[in-house]
Amino acid sequence: MIDQMISGMLSIFHMNTLPYIFLGLPVGLIFGLLPGLSGVTTLAILMPFIYGMDPFTAMAFLLGAHSVCNNGGTVTAVLLNIPGDSSNAATMLDGYPMTQKGLAGRALGNALSASAFGGLFGGIVLVALIFVIRPLVMAIGLPEYFFLIVLGLCFIAVLGSDSPVKGFISGAIGITLSFFGTAILTGEPRYTFGSIRLLEGFNIVPIGLGVFAMPEVVDLVTGRETIAKVDKANVSWDQMWEGTKDIFRHFKLFLLSSGIGTFIGIVPGVGGNVAPWVAYGVAKQISRNPEKFGTGCVEGVIAPEASNNGKEGGALLTTLALGIPGSAGMALLLGAFLLVGLDPGPMFLKDHLDLAFSMASTIIFANFLGTAVMMLASKKLSAISFVRGSVLGPLIIVVIVFGAFCANNSLMDVLFCFMFGVLGVVMRAYNYNRAALFLGFVLGVMAENYFGLALSTYGPFFFLRPLSLAIIATTLLVLFYNRVRIALSGKKFVSEEKA
Repeated sequence: MIDQMISGMLSIFHMNTLPYIFLGLPVGLIFGLLPGLSGVTTLAILMPFIYGMDPFTAMAFLLGAHSVCNNGGTVTAVLLNIPGDSSNAATMLDGYPMTQKGLAGRALGNALSASAFGGLFGGIVLVALIFVIRPLVMAIGLPEYFFLIVLGLCFIAVLGSDSPVKGFISGAIGITLSFFGTAILTGEPRYTFGSIRLLEGFNIVPIGLGVFAMPEVVDLVTGRETIAKVDKANVSWDQMWEGTKDIFRHFKLFLLSSGIGTFIGIVPGVGGNVAPWVAYGVAKQISRNPEKFGTGCVEGVIAPEASNNGKEGGALLTTLALGIPGSAGMALLLGAFLLVGLDPGPMFLKDHLDLAFSMASTIIFANFLGTAVMMLASKKLSAISFVRGSVLGPLIIVVIVFGAFCANNSLMDVLFCFMFGVLGVVMRAYNYNRAALFLGFVLGVMAENYFGLALSTYGPFFFLRPLSLAIIATTLLVLFYNRVRIALSGKKFVSEEKA
């Protein structure tokens, strides 16, 4: 096994493999920069090109592109408040305010370094657990899936902590929007109003672009200002190095967030979109200064980005060990296995152990390469935040329309994007939490699906399973940790005064 591990890890530096990693890298970064063209889209477009390749070369090419999509999306999230992918949405909450303060360099240093080291963490976990994952995954059933999603939904309260009522209203709107279309459990149409197009429900891309990006464009165009509210860019190597050092100043948070991402990636069906929000919510709850979140806080950038790339190693783990894709991207990767003559499933690790280690190494290597490229380009890219809004606004609208259309090649998605843009403008004007709406939409229908399946499979007391109770306890701990800590520290202060 050790021989195969060494052989697999070194295979990425072979002259037949390394050029394909370098070929996939810019493709993934460009697709990440363009809203709507996510890692899943990248794999779907590149899959036809792997015909005739050997498995090592094909997987290096695909994973080299897929692994760095988040890095490209991070840059647009920080600089333009536009998520390159839905998994980058949580990064905007603090990354964009830092750009507005003239701290784009530090924000990019935070985000890109957290992504690189988060990918390293996920890759190491992938290598370490590659032989012991089966019992862990088999212990997680439908009730645990449901309560993991409930854990994510509970962070609507955290995201709306400045105005809990508005936060819950925003979350409820998002959950309601997720119910449009055909019910997964019954197959019955609901809220379609007789429209065939609404049978599929709303796509996540037009909602993300409409709610987050459109209000910023309106603000730029009407205010005739630049994104950054300062006179000059502050994207220097010193700033980015300062952002990188923040990872080590908040190293416990980084490890916790990477662990959250990796664990959620391991659980099939929960989805990569959950991990950044859970990590962000946990970071805010355990922070000594939770009021700074949303105003340009480095912890609010590190947490979602570390979990975002950490989840890739976890998602690949179940894909290789069990043939169960941990994410939509990994489902496409299983299809790629068939194209190059590989059989996905539990026997994969027995027959192709060296390839599994090669894929883990590709994730780690590509992450660091992608981070290096983005850091080298960040000074040029940051100049975008100093272009006048009257010039930048129309260009961003073109990008938004392109991204909304390309998600499903649908003009209706473009129309929905503008509709949700109006909703986003209204929510911003009245200080309703747009992140809570997005989180509610992402998780709402998943919660309904797993609740119905758990109830029909295990009965009304499905929540009494030991692992379910552990997740419930974790949820309560995360939600009330900050209040309990403040209460205890207040008691301690009072006792010290009396003494």
